[in-house]
Amino acid sequence: MECEFIRYCMIAGSTVDELRCGQEESHPFCLDLKISLTESILTLHDRGISDFFCDCEYGTSFWAAEAIIAARMLRPDNPPRLHAVMPHENQPHRWSESVQERFYSIHEAADSVTMLRTQYTDDCYQEADNFMLGKSVMLLTDSGDSAIAEIAKSKGKPIEVVKLSIPR
Repeated sequence: MECEFIRYCMIAGSTVDELRCGQEESHPFCLDLKISLTESILTLHDRGISDFFCDCEYGTSFWAAEAIIAARMLRPDNPPRLHAVMPHENQPHRWSESVQERFYSIHEAADSVTMLRTQYTDDCYQEADNFMLGKSVMLLTDSGDSAIAEIAKSKGKPIEVVKLSIPR
């Protein structure tokens, strides 16, 4: 009997409100971030990371989820798996209709979707981070000095920071 050891990676990072490109996805910084995320995901997958957790918050995590879905075409025999974690049911409701549609498309394509809360609470995002990080062997992020990176460090989890061509 063959057993597969699943190696999860949590992907977290900046929201569009925190990025200098904001919601302008055609901005050179945003394009650089998306390309770098895709390269990092493929590299980690080649190194044995089979599954990725994303909370799909609009920004780094959202674009990473889209990159994982696209990467499946590049790895059809061993596609990376996406596990979406929703901190609360109304997570996408403050975004534009087109971003909401993409959010729901990500969830339809995900290998699993876990909703932690039906209603927003002050700690639901922290709960989602703890859920994902607790099951992950490492963290992929766009910022090595973020709060989640500090938590990952305190738990002894390796952190990989996305390498950008354009400075933050």
